[in-house]
Amino acid sequence: MYRDCNNLSCNQIGTFLRIYLLRLFNADLRISCRFIIVFLVSMGLASGLKAQVSILDKPFIDDLRFNKIVSGTYMRLNMKISDVQGTPYLNENYETGRIITQDTIFENIALRYNAFSDDLEFKQGENTYNIGIKNIVKKAVFGDNIFTYRSYEIDGATRDGFFRILTEGKANLLVRYTIKFLDSEEAKAFSDYKPVRFDDIEKQFFIAIQDYPAKLVGGKKVLLSILGDNKNEMDAFISKNKLSIKDEEELKKIILHFNSL
Repeated sequence: MYRDCNNLSCNQIGTFLRIYLLRLFNADLRISCRFIIVFLVSMGLASGLKAQVSILDKPFIDDLRFNKIVSGTYMRLNMKISDVQGTPYLNENYETGRIITQDTIFENIALRYNAFSDDLEFKQGENTYNIGIKNIVKKAVFGDNIFTYRSYEIDGATRDGFFRILTEGKANLLVRYTIKFLDSEEAKAFSDYKPVRFDDIEKQFFIAIQDYPAKLVGGKKVLLSILGDNKNEMDAFISKNKLSIKDEEELKKIILHFNSL
């Protein structure tokens, strides 16, 4: 059900056009309800987000991809997130930053990146929200991170996701983070019991040129093919300096050199 709140006003956040309420019940955990709040903003998203114009009439929403955001539960499992070892976050701490869309910059937002669900999360008061419509995010800048949402090619398919930008220029070096959720494993002859857990973070490096889908740096030959007409010079540069494309800092040197040509 929903309540029409067109007449509701607030000096800090402009006008709520609608508030959708979703009542969920979990008997095991005695959770009475959760809420999905859909914000259609005209002047700003929340007290910490300052904007001059609307964000293309598209909402930032808490779509509860993680049920644990409100309730402390993890997905379909009857457990609390504290029962799961490890973390789904690149950094569990929020960092103040800004979100840049095509027409708007939202300032002073507490942000963090969820590498398991590929979500940017922001905090407003005591509540945590996901940015539900991800493709409006041109850049999200917080701490030492610059994230962007764009298309990429992998396993013969084109997909969309968040990337951290490592270098920018005619070729952008990007890194995509993933964290897997692993079920518990019973003790075996040569291994101990392992609880449910988030695995260690994994990195994949991509190169994006202009607005074409980013391509996975799968090896030296693939890298040189992505770099096109400069591949002979780049091959010589890599060999001369004994650079590894598997090392983040050395890969940055490669792309920075390419961007200088």
